[in-house]
Amino acid sequence: MNRTYTIIIALLLTVFAVPQSLKAQNTIITDISEPYLEKLINTAKANYPHVKSLDSRLVTAKNNVSRAKISYLDALTFSYVYQPNTTLNLNTLQPGTTDGSVGTNNRTSLFSGTQFGLFFNLGSYLQKPYAVKQARQELNIASNDIAEYMLTLTTQVKKRYYMYIQKLAAVKLQSQAAIDGESVLKDVKYRFEKGEETLDNYTKARINQTQQSQAKITAEADLFMAKADLEELLGDKLENIK
Repeated sequence: MNRTYTIIIALLLTVFAVPQSLKAQNTIITDISEPYLEKLINTAKANYPHVKSLDSRLVTAKNNVSRAKISYLDALTFSYVYQPNTTLNLNTLQPGTTDGSVGTNNRTSLFSGTQFGLFFNLGSYLQKPYAVKQARQELNIASNDIAEYMLTLTTQVKKRYYMYIQKLAAVKLQSQAAIDGESVLKDVKYRFEKGEETLDNYTKARINQTQQSQAKITAEADLFMAKADLEELLGDKLENIK
């Protein structure tokens, strides 16, 4: 009877191995590395596609400000006209002819040579300050958008990193629980084969060991999913970030 109680107590300890181990460990804070987390955040800022899109939008907004400033010159229009020194008129009577024949008459133009002109469009000029102001506002919006997203991305990386650390600790606990369950099963099986243990206790030990193994598999799957979620933001594998 005492042996039966011993086996039952061992099974109960194995079943509750994870909660008891959590109490023993008490915290996962010691597993968190702030310098490594900072590296992860910087990696996400450098690699995440949406950040690159926001950077491109910011560059475009800066170029639009420069373009709006230069557009002040659009109000000025430069032109030139070339005027020969003399013009040839073939359809006028040449003075001094009596037979009515058509001659040529070379006439000198008042404005001759190349003439340059510079024109100023006041309406276009008055519109430029508004265009520059709008371009600067768009630049501010782009800057605010990227600053806001950097805060969001930083928070997301932290949350997923903490989740990854939690799942990693859970795998360690479940692995130890599975080892304990396997140890209890071996002991009960040995005693059962010697006729020192009941079939009921042997069955309970097998069920407990199966449950612990399934819990370990679930914990491992959760760890892989947490790792994948974190790497989604990083754009790289954790193993490549030292």
